[in-house]
Amino acid sequence: MGRDPINLHRALGHAPALLAPVLDLIHALRFDAKVARSLRELMICRIAQLEDSDYELAHHLPMAAESGLDEDQVASIAGWREAACFDERQRAVLGYAEHLGAGADRDDEALDKCFDPVEQTELTVTGATYIALARMLRALDVRIDASPLD
Repeated sequence: MGRDPINLHRALGHAPALLAPVLDLIHALRFDAKVARSLRELMICRIAQLEDSDYELAHHLPMAAESGLDEDQVASIAGWREAACFDERQRAVLGYAEHLGAGADRDDEALDKCFDPVEQTELTVTGATYIALARMLRALDVRIDASPLD
């Protein structure tokens, strides 16, 4: 990718046969998804909060800002239910993140109103992937990079 590998890649590199498929999935979610990047970053950041993944937050909070979320939105992800800065689609994503990551009830009406089946699948795979990554990071005791770039 034109830069040194991040600590997650270094840790997964101990199992080289698994590194490429994991990176392929992450890259597909990042570059080939139909769902807007800002919505995927909302999903990832809320999952990271629920999983207490400081590593993912160090990487993805800046990405959330770069994807178009404003400062209030980035700062309000954890308290999104009380925040007035999120629109209907963003609220559906945040609620779905809590369903995936914390077992909250799934709001099928909100999901169906805001997202087609392809988008719902992309959000599901995004959330599930970042839950798995958070758990891998924790199990492998991966430290936050000195300068998160990914």
